[in-house]
Amino acid sequence: MKKLLLLIAVVASVGGLLAWQLSETSGYVLITLGLYSVEMSVWTLLLLLLLLWAALRALAYLIRLIVEPGKRLVRVSTTGRKARHRNRTARGLLQFIEGRWDQARRNLMRSAKHADMPLLNYLAAANCAYELGDQDEANRLLVMAEESDAGGELAIGLAQARMHLRDQHFEEALAILRRLYAKTPDHPMVLRMLVSAYQGLGDWKNLEKMLPDLRRYKVYDKEHLEKLSIDVSRTLILQLAAQAKESGTPEDIQNLTRFWQDLSRDMRADVHVQQAYIESLVQLGEQTQVETLLRKALKNSWDERLVRLYGLVDGGDAKRQLLVAEAWLRERPNDPTLMLTLGRLSMKNQLWGKARDYLESSLAFRAQPEAYAELAKLMVQLGEHEKSAHYYQQGLTLSTGLSAVK
Repeated sequence: MKKLLLLIAVVASVGGLLAWQLSETSGYVLITLGLYSVEMSVWTLLLLLLLLWAALRALAYLIRLIVEPGKRLVRVSTTGRKARHRNRTARGLLQFIEGRWDQARRNLMRSAKHADMPLLNYLAAANCAYELGDQDEANRLLVMAEESDAGGELAIGLAQARMHLRDQHFEEALAILRRLYAKTPDHPMVLRMLVSAYQGLGDWKNLEKMLPDLRRYKVYDKEHLEKLSIDVSRTLILQLAAQAKESGTPEDIQNLTRFWQDLSRDMRADVHVQQAYIESLVQLGEQTQVETLLRKALKNSWDERLVRLYGLVDGGDAKRQLLVAEAWLRERPNDPTLMLTLGRLSMKNQLWGKARDYLESSLAFRAQPEAYAELAKLMVQLGEHEKSAHYYQQGLTLSTGLSAVK
């Protein structure tokens, strides 16, 4: 109540002061425009300006009342259209993941022009077309993807290369991947696909050159990378051996030896790589060198495949080979593969009784077609042809899995 009385007093005082000023200080304003002039008091001018300001505010408010609903309607319509296109894109991508290629392609294409990232729509639609077997449509969509986003070269190139790899068009894939590799040499997917392209082309030399990058950028886990390195080394050894056998020149044999010596210690210790190199030397007639390699390898790491090879190579001194192998027998008295090797070495030394004992012991521990075949040959040497035929039949039955003929 006190505040209200105070407000009334203030308004009355201000009103009285203004009335006094109007009566005491009238003043005037003269406005001349050509032949016309207007004269009025200052207070009248102020009142007119106040009324003009009020009229303009009212007009602006009226315009907003008329225009604002239209703007709101446009905003709602635009927002709704964008939401529909986003939903259609999301639905298309979900169908793409589910493998509904035809539906996905339609939804992705219908929303592509209005999508936030049209590149994504075109790439997924291109993959859909490829899955449907329409390669021309896939290529057309990839061109549209490139036109929609100049910065999508990597994604588009990977999509193209992936299609070529699946179609086994390795040369075309390699051309694209080399271009991408020049710009992004550390990209894991580019490197992985380059590996696939080189493997498809049988280009193991270039694949070998990639191994440092694969390690540096950790493209594969340790186990996968080790397996790939072994495959590369084995294949290159076999290729060099084939070239040396075809040419018959000492230079090519030296290239094979040099490649082996340049391998890391761990790689030379791998049994698969050792076996490839040793078998290559056997084919090239370098059997004396093979015997030495086998002896050293088996001293460091025992492996049945290498033990088997030791019985097949001709090291130049069959008696010494037999003594070496019999020394191993003291540590591994029940090894069937070692028994087979000892049987073969005994036959080379014409120790027929010892050979028979070793081969029969090998079969007692584990039936092997090779042991039956060696026994059959031994029986021929001993003149026991009926037993030889029996052992041949046993070996054949074991190797083919067929029942023996009674």
